[in-house]
Amino acid sequence: MKDQPDAAGCVVYRYDERGQPLILLIHDQYGKWTLPKGHLDDGESVEAAAVREVHEETGMTGELGAFVGTIVYQVSKKGKPYQKRVDFFLMRADGRDAVPQAAEGISAVAWFSPDEAQMRAGYDQIRDIIARATEMIPPP
Repeated sequence: MKDQPDAAGCVVYRYDERGQPLILLIHDQYGKWTLPKGHLDDGESVEAAAVREVHEETGMTGELGAFVGTIVYQVSKKGKPYQKRVDFFLMRADGRDAVPQAAEGISAVAWFSPDEAQMRAGYDQIRDIIARATEMIPPP
């Protein structure tokens, strides 16, 4: 596995009025619920890319937290398969509302309980990241 990931993203969370955690999912260009993530720009740190991508896809900002985990999957670029690596971090959302950024291919954003987020996520590895993050979310 290479040292630097290709992309980064966050498990963005906040608390509901009862102090229970909620996780932000985006509805991607492939019609699946997932976590916000995207490519690293040249010279950009993994952490900076994670924060930037959350903002670009959802309009959200927040406090970056702990590293959650890495997923690796096969993609094809210019007809050649390669392994894409994505690192995920926790991010505690600030007070603003999430807004889907259509220009980024995001058709919807929504907050879900951790269990529902896991159930709705359209990718197995994303469900694993949500499960791991759920264990790491601090109490309010």
